Amino acid sequence: MEYFDKEFCLEVWGAYACFTRPELKVERVSYDVMTPSAARAIFESIFWKPAIRWQVTKIEVLNPIKWCNIRRNEVGAVASKNPIYIEDKRQQKNSLLLQDVRYRIWAKLEFIAQWKRKESKNL
Repeated sequence: MEYFDKEFCLEVWGAYACFTRPELKVERVSYDVMTPSAARAIFESIFWKPAIRWQVTKIEVLNPIKWCNIRRNEVGAVASKNPIYIEDKRQQKNSLLLQDVRYRIWAKLEFIAQWKRKESKNL
């Protein structure tokens, strides 16, 4: 049975989502819609092989776009040999997230020829 050129569809949803914009480094702000790389990662988390690549063809927004602002605590230090006292290193940051999201994503399997595959030598 030939599965190439067949389009697959998934419906994904959640209470909150954040598809982070790279230009805003400190405060996390989401894109309005799921990014194609996030959609591809969802398909890869279900089925991944070195011989295939998922090509996202369509992203449908099923629920209206709603925003939610939250404040979260982060630790502003890197763990090392010395212990971290969270009360001293805590930082509060804002995030602008999407709330009550639901998407339908479509993708095709794309076959990768043997000679085009990246070989991992350090496995």
